[in-house]
Amino acid sequence: MIGTVLKAEFKNMLRDKMYLFFALYPALLGAIGYYLIDYIEKKVPAENLTPEIVAMFLILMTGYVFGALIAFTLLDDKDDNVLMSLKITPISVKYYVIVKLVVSFIFGFIATLVITLATGFLPDATFWTIILISFVGALQAPGVALIVNSFSSNKVEGFVVMKLSGLILIVPVIAFFVMDWQEIFLVFAPGFWPARMIQIELLPMFETNFNFIMYFILGVIYNMGFLSLLMKIYTKKSNL
Repeated sequence: MIGTVLKAEFKNMLRDKMYLFFALYPALLGAIGYYLIDYIEKKVPAENLTPEIVAMFLILMTGYVFGALIAFTLLDDKDDNVLMSLKITPISVKYYVIVKLVVSFIFGFIATLVITLATGFLPDATFWTIILISFVGALQAPGVALIVNSFSSNKVEGFVVMKLSGLILIVPVIAFFVMDWQEIFLVFAPGFWPARMIQIELLPMFETNFNFIMYFILGVIYNMGFLSLLMKIYTKKSNL
């Protein structure tokens, strides 16, 4: 089933220029960021956090982009009555949607991992550290896909919801300046957890409430709970 959906997604990317752009967008971000961060480091004082914030933002954007990609393929499936047609087949519609969400996570994870390694955004991080950051960061992908599909009925509404959901990417930036108990007001954003992990790697001199592994564990638990809630909203709205 996963293999079939993977083939279908690749065909969608090749057939539709919008999907192809979304698929290539992370590589474009990585290429721009590679030169942009180096330029910023040469222009701003050493104590300025701009290079670290830009690196963090670009890493988190990768999972977000693939979430948007799968979100619009699901909206396409709805418009083309694919989901309705599946109801008369042995394949569960809910299972089909879950597989597509898993595909978004896989794409997001691989892209985040490759781009982070290729660009050196985390120069002092070990390979396994980057894997853990990529894992939590990629959990944003199914979250974005579910947010868009839970609160929109077509592509036009989907674009609006996607843009609004992009506001949650501001929260990880704020996290760079909030170190104490006040971070409790930021944990609702899925990107907060990988952002804090990235911050620990980039700015080890700053003290945080938890260590790297604890943020990873809490991030996985929170994101899985968040996804479960969104899945319930989506299945209820779509009558799956």
